[in-house]
Amino acid sequence: MNSQQPILVTGASGFIGSHLCRHLQADGHIVRGFSRNEAGFRGNILDRKALNDACKGVQAVFHLAGNAATADQKRGDSPRTHVQGARNVLAAAQDAGVGRLVFLSSALAAELDEGQVPGQAGDYARGKWEAERLVLAANGGGLLTTVLRPAPVYGRGMKSGLATMIRLIRARALPPLPKLEHGLSLVGVEDVCRAALLAAQSPAAAGQCWLLTDLQRYTANEIEAAVYRALGRAAPRWRTPAVVFFAAAAALQLGRLAGSKSAESGLQTWRNLTRERIWPAGEIFKALDFQPAGTLYGKLPEIIRDLK
Repeated sequence: MNSQQPILVTGASGFIGSHLCRHLQADGHIVRGFSRNEAGFRGNILDRKALNDACKGVQAVFHLAGNAATADQKRGDSPRTHVQGARNVLAAAQDAGVGRLVFLSSALAAELDEGQVPGQAGDYARGKWEAERLVLAANGGGLLTTVLRPAPVYGRGMKSGLATMIRLIRARALPPLPKLEHGLSLVGVEDVCRAALLAAQSPAAAGQCWLLTDLQRYTANEIEAAVYRALGRAAPRWRTPAVVFFAAAAALQLGRLAGSKSAESGLQTWRNLTRERIWPAGEIFKALDFQPAGTLYGKLPEIIRDLK
């Protein structure tokens, strides 16, 4: 990519977006951020005019904007935001003569692929999957497109359920987890940024839809133990009975249904902890000659220091 021509990042003020902007700037690129909270190009991806203005003179677009906060919830506006937002971004990019577009989707969208067991895929995953279809269909001609499907992302500044778990353990406010041996995939935010940059520069990435993980198989119990080690504390020798933990999750869910804004999405959190969610991610590593730089365990000390 030409370092003298701007690159647009939608969702620039978000967790991944802010990291990606720093990566691009460190590589010498001119970055144009687009976000509802961004001072440079402030706007919503449902606002076509704002996107048209943001795409003028841009050589590449990294599309990250969406309803990340609804990933574990059923909200009717999530599919519209992702699908119509992707449609608007694509149209603005095509009109402006942008050459490359990389869409950051989610590994959850893989549950809706043909031949896959749909599982508990909700509105967030469906919205991402439908947006992916639009992005891939737009590949060709003047605009080359790529879809990346990262597993849940960890790193400094993350705001996920994993961050909540770490924060609660540090505050001694979380009882020991029950026995949870289901595997889950994760990926570091630095690896997501590196993969996105490579995808935007590689001819082999055009028209591809790739899963992205750090190739590590985690379990909730292993992560819990690693957090205690990073805190310099001994992990409890007992485990909360699963039925008690489920009851606590159900109580949190009732709090949400009763209108408590502070209540977590309890039952969804429980489902995430008790389902196997391992995603294969070999294709991107072969195509881009790319290897993950590390695992969650190596990043835990800085994540814990950064959490407020």
